[in-house]
Amino acid sequence: MRLTQLINRLAPAPQAYASIYDVCEPVLRPEEPLAEPGKHLRLLYRKSLRHPLLRLFVLRGCRHPLLPMARIGRYHEMLRKALNATPVHWRNRVWVRETFAPLAELLDKVVPPRWQLRETMAAPRADMSRAELDETLNCLARHVFRVWDKDKQDPWFPVHAQASLSGDDTLSGEAFLDILAGLGSFEQQNATLLFALLRCFLMACPAKLRLMRKPYKGLAEPLRKLGRITHRTAFYDAIFFELLYTRAVKNHVHPEEFRKIAAVLESLVRYIVVTSSEELVSPTGGIRHPAITCLPVGSRGQPLCKLSRRHWRLKRKLGFGDYVPDVDTTFLALSMARKWLLFLRNFGLQADPELKSACERFLNHPWIEIISEYQVGSGHATNPPTNKATRPLDYFGAVPLWFDKPFRKADGSVVREALGNEICPGHNMDILEAILVNRHAWRALSGQNLETVHRFIEFHHRAFKSGNFRRESAVRFYLPPTYVHYAGRVWDVFKAIPEEEKAVLDPEGKLAEIRKIGLDYCRRELLGRTVNPFDAAQAVLALVLLEHEPRRDGLIAYGLSVMRQALGEGLRHPYRAYEWTLVRTPTRIIVGSEVATSLFVLGAFAEARRYLYGHERVDLPLPKPAAQIRS
Repeated sequence: MRLTQLINRLAPAPQAYASIYDVCEPVLRPEEPLAEPGKHLRLLYRKSLRHPLLRLFVLRGCRHPLLPMARIGRYHEMLRKALNATPVHWRNRVWVRETFAPLAELLDKVVPPRWQLRETMAAPRADMSRAELDETLNCLARHVFRVWDKDKQDPWFPVHAQASLSGDDTLSGEAFLDILAGLGSFEQQNATLLFALLRCFLMACPAKLRLMRKPYKGLAEPLRKLGRITHRTAFYDAIFFELLYTRAVKNHVHPEEFRKIAAVLESLVRYIVVTSSEELVSPTGGIRHPAITCLPVGSRGQPLCKLSRRHWRLKRKLGFGDYVPDVDTTFLALSMARKWLLFLRNFGLQADPELKSACERFLNHPWIEIISEYQVGSGHATNPPTNKATRPLDYFGAVPLWFDKPFRKADGSVVREALGNEICPGHNMDILEAILVNRHAWRALSGQNLETVHRFIEFHHRAFKSGNFRRESAVRFYLPPTYVHYAGRVWDVFKAIPEEEKAVLDPEGKLAEIRKIGLDYCRRELLGRTVNPFDAAQAVLALVLLEHEPRRDGLIAYGLSVMRQALGEGLRHPYRAYEWTLVRTPTRIIVGSEVATSLFVLGAFAEARRYLYGHERVDLPLPKPAAQIRS
């Protein structure tokens, strides 16, 4: 009798509410899929939600209080439809919306905690001395070069991606259905489905949620030490080029440091323009042009993005091998290529002749005509955004993220927009900056090209004027301070343009209004409350590039003091790794690294040193083209 009582006591009691495994196991384990999408769904489930660590230590006992066991039949039916779906089903927006409506309803019941801890801050402090600025700059430069030199054979700046299993807080039920229907590959759709399901259960269990994610100070989230995927992309390198270029051009630096920066810049240019380039054809005009991919491969199919072989194999095994060059990275590279050629010319530097020729060939395309084929409102409709995740932005004048690149599958089907195609305002600001830098070579001051430029400016003006630039859901791949910083980069180029050209490019003064709104955001919202060092770097970069006045009122100095006081927080590095950019599907994945933080802080201090103490800038005139662009 006692033994029977003991066994009954140890046996798990029947549960009133469902776990994620009560929903998934009865369907995804025993039942046989009918087509490739279902086979992939079951494989992905086994590799992700059934991972032993996640199953035993996180999701075990994690039950949803709004999902009684008696009501999980509709979720079984939902997963059964997904398991038996064909590619044709997944391309049917009506089917997607009807099938996954139960999960959308559950997502709408998620109540996220307050992740960003921000309090109102006291008045700014006094200016930082020139000696303090120089000391910090020298410290950061040593760290940056030490990281760069770690790999003697192939130096690079590592960046980490880290998944947040709690998902993205902008993912409402409607956004989930819109994104799911807009993805072009069933692999991405399966992943988005499973991670949305995981978000619902994890967010319903606060105790388990605390194991995965904790509140933090400021806007940018710090990366955890574990669970990082380290890699390199041309997108990161183009931004790093800009920050090091700022240091070399806008400050007087020691000759040894200058030579080191020049060598790093040349290496970054080579990786972006040569290693990461591939050929595409524009969707309407059929113009052949290069484009920059973030996942280049070698002649034998090996990754050239520093991704480990294990992660590369797993990526392809799970069906995520197709990657399209993106518009943003390409236009960042175009701005960088022009600046590097000017850098060589103005400082009388020698460089690899073949690399210089590669940059000139890269620039020598009708880029405004090419990008106008993708621009909303240009009259072309060949590559529109496939989801509206960044609403309430008005998309007129904007360009979606990805170039057009179809993939033909073994069964003869053609996949486009594998990752979906969406509008990100930060990416569009990079495009505008590249056009202004290359305005003469690309004939931006007249005709249809000028109309294209006007549409870009109108798009950004509406984003700022409406206040939508403050919304994380609208900015999409960045946080709002980064978008404002990139607006500062545009203003920094625009203010040096002759007045007669300014009147043609922006006759209504919309960029000046963007500047005013951006400065007000930095003063009142960004530096008026708690920030971490990465937030402070974005704020100082924006304030300086947008020409905050009075420059010595202590506001810039406050941002600098936040960064300086945080030196050493990264243990073996000056700073911790913070969220710099992110993707929101199939789950929230934040991207950053310790050296990325150091580079942004280096750029902020370099800009502030020039702005606060003056006479440190070497202006680089933008030359008019020596030859016509080939069409």
